[in-house]
Amino acid sequence: MAKLWKKLPPPMADNFGFIEVLNKTDGMGIIDDCSEYRTSAERRRRHRENGEAQMRVVHTEIGPEDVVSGTRQKVLDAFEDGRRDLTPEFVLLSAGPCSAMIGTDLEEIAETIGQSSGIKAAAVKLSGHKAYDTGISETLLAMAKLLTKPGNICPSSVNILGATALDWQEENAGALRGWLESQDFSAAMHTTKTSGERFLVAMHTTKTSGGRFLVTADFGGAERAENIARAAEAQVNLAVTVSGLAAAKYLKSRYGTPYIAAAPFGKSWTERVLEALGSGTQPEQGTAGQKSESGARSGETECGRQVENTEPEVLIICEQFMGNAIRETLIRDYGMENVRVYTFYMMEKSLSQPGDGRLRSEQEAEKLLKEGGFHTIIADPLLRCFAPEGSRWIDLPHKVFQLYGEHPALPLFFGENLNKWLDEQLRKTEENI
Repeated sequence: MAKLWKKLPPPMADNFGFIEVLNKTDGMGIIDDCSEYRTSAERRRRHRENGEAQMRVVHTEIGPEDVVSGTRQKVLDAFEDGRRDLTPEFVLLSAGPCSAMIGTDLEEIAETIGQSSGIKAAAVKLSGHKAYDTGISETLLAMAKLLTKPGNICPSSVNILGATALDWQEENAGALRGWLESQDFSAAMHTTKTSGERFLVAMHTTKTSGGRFLVTADFGGAERAENIARAAEAQVNLAVTVSGLAAAKYLKSRYGTPYIAAAPFGKSWTERVLEALGSGTQPEQGTAGQKSESGARSGETECGRQVENTEPEVLIICEQFMGNAIRETLIRDYGMENVRVYTFYMMEKSLSQPGDGRLRSEQEAEKLLKEGGFHTIIADPLLRCFAPEGSRWIDLPHKVFQLYGEHPALPLFFGENLNKWLDEQLRKTEENI
């Protein structure tokens, strides 16, 4: 009963991450299962305003008889039916819980689709049993492997990886490309030490591009296959969520493209992220803001002795990279200390700090909030039922917690926008301290 969800919704399945990514592309997805995998809002909103199909993912509608006969033909039929309406540039296949148990060979079917239609196709390693972020991660990785090809490096260009509405909501995810292209790449180049052929070339050519960042492809956002195919031309990649890391690591191993793993939120932290994009070097994080009375951080040596950890003060529960950005902002711009980041989803250990952790059940979350001794808690409003009396609570809506209902809006967080939001939230909750 340890994994029983009573007050919180269970984690959104990986197939929803698959759908979120494919719906933003000119490709097509096929889920081999009996369910539609659509939220209530998606069922109500079947088409975009311009008439273009909203859903670019079809399902095979398998039944009990397919346990014996197999689902291969139903996948092929779903492809033929879907291609007439969607005219896809590529096709990705995913298993659902039922077909995963049957063991349908989706890789073989993808090969058959590619050979018979001339449309690039691949299978994504999903089963409906993991969380949404795994679905996003595996889908972006499959797209990178299927579509990208070698190309000449374009100075000041960058790929975005992992920005979806499931983590950032529509406003932030949709605005990232325009915001990034408004930033000064040449300034970032000249404030950091650059290394590597990609950046030495850029130092002599940024003036011709106007000195601004140029986004080549947005993996996870609204993007066309032809731009994803050119991803190897980018000078650097920006993975803004943990879900974007697998594709970023693949592009580095395949084409040598360096990547930065960070969300550009908060005044000081965004400045460091932009500088990192100019140098291709990951920005350093603070050590959770832990300081002794003398100012030494926890874990550092002070006057010949080891400084002990102090009690945690601030808890952030959200997607890891967003949590890291909020933490860095609280430490650097607000002088806060002892900030912890927790998440229900994937964590990159190399980018976590001592005291950070992953929550695997509702019971773990309840214990952490009630017994952690946190002064300030920043998390989705559904977790507020576990908050101890007297703590300062700041709502940080996470769309995946509101799968079948309405969710509070999340404002823009880019750069100083996060600081403005924090100013307002801290002022509003001051009376609860």
